[in-house]
Parts: sequence; C-alpha cells; structure tokens
Amino acid sequence: MAMNKPLPRDFSVSHSALEKLFAGFSVPAPGREDDLVLFALRGGLPIGAPDGWKTSIKIRSAPIDHVHMRCTLGIWDRRNRRVFAAAGSTVPHKDNVLKAAARKGRVRGRGANQLEPGFYTDLSKGEHLQGKRNGHQALRQTAYRFYRRSGTGVPYTASSRLFYGNPYDNLHCGWNLDGKAPGFSSAGCLVVAGIPHCHRHEAPQANQGPWSVFHRILYASEQVRFPLLLVGAGEAAEVLASSSPRKTPLVFGSEGDAVAALQRRLAARGDYRGPVTGRLDARTYRAWKA
Repeated sequence: MAMNKPLPRDFSVSHSALEKLFAGFSVPAPGREDDLVLFALRGGLPIGAPDGWKTSIKIRSAPIDHVHMRCTLGIWDRRNRRVFAAAGSTVPHKDNVLKAAARKGRVRGRGANQLEPGFYTDLSKGEHLQGKRNGHQALRQTAYRFYRRSGTGVPYTASSRLFYGNPYDNLHCGWNLDGKAPGFSSAGCLVVAGIPHCHRHEAPQANQGPWSVFHRILYASEQVRFPLLLVGAGEAAEVLASSSPRKTPLVFGSEGDAVAALQRRLAARGDYRGPVTGRLDARTYRAWKA
C-alpha cells in the first residue's frame, strides 16, 4: 500500500465501505448476516448529529490527545445495509495514564492501558462498574486481548510495554455529552459520548446524548454478544481509498494468506516456532509485535 500519498481528510463509512474494510484487514465477515457488528476508528470523528441510522457517515481525521474524545464508535446493521456512528474514545484519558505511570516498581503503569487494534468477538451485554453508583448497562469484555501500558505517560508508542490478558476494557458511556469538549471517563475502556442512566443521581435520569441512541440500538436487539473491529482511522482511510493495496494491513484476529506469509517470515527469523495457520492469534501477534 503506497505510503507516500496524502491520506484523505474525510472518508465515508457505509455498508459497502465496511465490507471493504473488513476484507482489507483480512478479517472474516462476522457471525450471521442479521447480527449487529461494532466498529471503532481511532483518530477519526463522525461528522453530523448521531441521531439514528444512516446509509453513509462521513469521518474526519482527528489527532489523538488523550484529553478529547477523538474516535468513532459505530454499529453496522448488515442485514439492512445501514450504519450508526457516534463520537467517543478508544484510548485512556491522560489523567489516568499519568496516575498509572507515577506508580513505583512492578506496578508502574498499572491502572491504565490502551487496547491494540484488532477484531474482538466477546463484548457482551452487562453492567459497567456493577454494584457501584456509576454502574450502568454497557458491554463487558470477557476474553483476553493485547494491550499496552506506559510508564512514561502519553502518547503510547510501539515501545510501550505489550501485555496479553484481560484488562476489563468494557464499552460504556464516556460521561461527556459534547464530543468536542475536553474530558471523558476511561482508563482503557472504549467509551461513547453521553451521560448514562445510573444510580449516581438522586433521581436517576434517562441516558443522554449519543450514548442514548447507541444503547437503545444494542439493547433493543436480542443479540447478546457483539463483535468489534478496532483500527486506526488513517489506516481505514487508506484501505478504503486504495483499489489495489500493495501491502495488506493486519490486526490481531486477521486471517488468510497475508497472515500465513507473516508467520513464515517470522519463522525464518527465528521469532516464531508455531505452525503456519493463517490466523493471527496470540502466539503470532506476540512474535510479531513483542
């Protein structure tokens, strides 16, 4: 994939664009056709009000600063060929990262993390901060995944320490109605702009903002588990703008010939001693990134 071409400032996400995006990252079409599928674009914001389903949504690049919500969280209705998208964040807030980095010794960096790009299939209906005053209906993470911790603060880089485990990075409300205003509540979870219905208020109010629509769509469905593709908005724009990519971008969970080729390259270097499966699983990802 040519890297010398300037990335488009804006790009559109639609049913056909998401089909191309999944194929471009070598991620198989998830589940049944009538399942809802989640997508997250790190470093890109939706243009327009998140008031319901659209046939197409324009995304504009937005540099990550760990202070403002600069990501897109979306829902893809494959059966009806439509999408919904809202502002949110896929990175932890700066305050939480700095607090974690200030810890001493072996626990330095613990308490904040940034999820690696990938395809995840385990987000399930449940409650974030269950039993606490801020607890609210959300999607809970239940399986292992790769994530990074930082002992120096932000930004996260390829040299930030890589971990594999369950950091409990749920998908919940970000406690900020305005996606353009600073501040959001995350130490690593994926969050959507809005205010949730919870017991923090003396008289619990309804969900507000983009989260109200996001929550309503998910909880109106009988579906319990939701697959999620998380990628960088810049890489997504490049995939969608290219008719014949020179290089296939890969993420944790990718499958196919490009992954098999990666496994063979890693094996030739002595970094990977597993079978050539064509699946970018934990063993392959660790050999590739760590």
